[in-house]
Parts: sequence; C-alpha cells; structure tokens
Amino acid sequence: LSDVELDRDNPRIRYRLSLAQNGKTLPEVILALPEVTKLRKDIELNKGLRERIIVKRNGDGKFKAVEGNCRTVCYESLAKKSPGDETWKSIPARVLPDDISAKHIAILLSDLHVAGKIEWKAHEKAGQVYRMYEDLEMSFDHISTYLRQSKTTTIRLYKAYAFMQERFFTIDKGKFAKQGEGKWSFFDELFRSKELRDELDRNPAFGDDFCRWVGNGNLPDGMDVRILPAILKHPEARKRFEAGAPLSEVKRLIEESDPEHGSDFFKLLAKMRESCTSAAQVKEILRLRADKKAQKLLLDTYEALVDFMRLADIDPPVVK
Repeated sequence: LSDVELDRDNPRIRYRLSLAQNGKTLPEVILALPEVTKLRKDIELNKGLRERIIVKRNGDGKFKAVEGNCRTVCYESLAKKSPGDETWKSIPARVLPDDISAKHIAILLSDLHVAGKIEWKAHEKAGQVYRMYEDLEMSFDHISTYLRQSKTTTIRLYKAYAFMQERFFTIDKGKFAKQGEGKWSFFDELFRSKELRDELDRNPAFGDDFCRWVGNGNLPDGMDVRILPAILKHPEARKRFEAGAPLSEVKRLIEESDPEHGSDFFKLLAKMRESCTSAAQVKEILRLRADKKAQKLLLDTYEALVDFMRLADIDPPVVK
C-alpha cells in the first residue's frame, strides 16, 4: 500500500483537488465524500476489495493509481485505524504495461466510467471529455466513439466544462474558484439551451453576467437556468433581475404576462390549442368524422373544459 500514490490527473481527483481548502489534504477531501464513506465501510466489512485497483509504474519505485483512487484512500484510512492488521498493508491491483500511453489510459477510464457500469458523476464525465480534447489532443469524433455518445453531446459537454473552468473559476480574480461543488448543473443547462447559447454568441458580456448570477446565488438552483430565456425576452423582468431582484419576484412578473410559465395546466392548454389549430392534425380530423368513440372523447373533454370555465366564473362563449 505504501508504494501506491494517487493520480492527480484523474478527472475526479483533479476536480476534488481544485476544491481542497481550509488546509485539508486530498485524502481528507476524498474521505469526506458521502459515497466514499459508504465505500470505506463496505471495504472494511468485506475485509478487502471487490474490484482491484489499476496502477502504473511511475519510474521511482512507486505505482500511480490510475483507477481506484477512492479505494486506495479507504485502504490508507483503514491501515491507520488498525496498524497491526496485515489486511490493509497491501492492496490488490492490476498493473498496466510500462509503455501504455496517456491516451490509452484515458480511453480505459472512459470505458469504465463513462460508457461502462461504474459511472462517474456528470461533471466528472464532462471533465474527462475536456482532458481528452485539451491535454491529449483527441478529436471530438474519436472521443465520441470511445464514450459511445453523439458528437453533439460530446461538444456540448466540452463547451460547458470549459466555460465553467475558464470563465466561472477565473472571473473577478477567482472569486468563485472554490464553488465548483454542485455548480456543474448550471453550466450544463446553459449549454443545453439554444436560446442561451445564441445570447452568448451575440453578447459576450452575458457570459460574465451568468457566472456572477450563479456565484452570487441569483440563480439558486441549476433548474432555474431554464427560465432565463423567458427573462431575457421580457424587458421589465430582465431589468429587475439584472438589478438583483429575487428570482421569485421576477418569475411572478413573467407569469402575470404569460400564464404558461410556472403552470403545467396552462402549458397543456397552449399545447392543446396549438394542436387544434395545426394543419398537421388532418388524420385526427378524419378519424373524428367516422369514429364514435373518438367523438365522445372530444365531447367529454369539451364538457369538462366548459365546467372548468364556470368554476372559474368565466361564461363560455355562445358558438353560432
């Protein structure tokens, strides 16, 4: 065990290391993770590993844990807890060939954690894409093949992770550099939205605004990014939001002008209205002309809507 060293280039380790603070060592940061606490307990009860770690000689008599860093930290912790127990003095491992390239190690990790059964978290997958493209100079086509996902998804993950690393962590002299934990979803949502990507292209300053909204808590939750396109389209809502108004106040303003926002019911009404006025529904119209059950379904729906209108004190219009 004493011959095994952590791999600081591992996407998960690199991310955790960037968040290390208050004088904590990397093993202490890793051990504090809820999933690692459970892993350590499992290893202790099992008296060993279910899956060996994977190591590579690093040239000075030591071995780098390219896969299994969390398990290695658990072993080190258990060895300190029970110094006389021989169980924790060595750790089962598979040793990679000395001449294996960094590129092939990245492919192995991707196969295990992105395309395989032992999944990394979303931001760790994105970090792997970022490293494969930036550090290993692999093409998006090749990365997509190894990760078994579309090229579009690969590029989106890269752009979102690059934006978080290169803009969010560095803006305002690194003010938000220690806020990486739990923030990935904001940037994932940003690059999922075509409207927000277009805003980034049109207005570079929007990227800095977005980073500050995330860092300062103007957007409390990653899902809140989804309402940003509506805010940007609404002049008064945008003005208030950019002035620091609470998101709840801004949402109410949008909902007052457009009931569909914040209401599944009104979204459903809008969808139904669109369907009824769309020329694409010819097949349904033809079926209604001949199908008695389909006619009854439509009439029952109409009657339910009329009853609902009356409950809301709305007089149904007289159809001539």
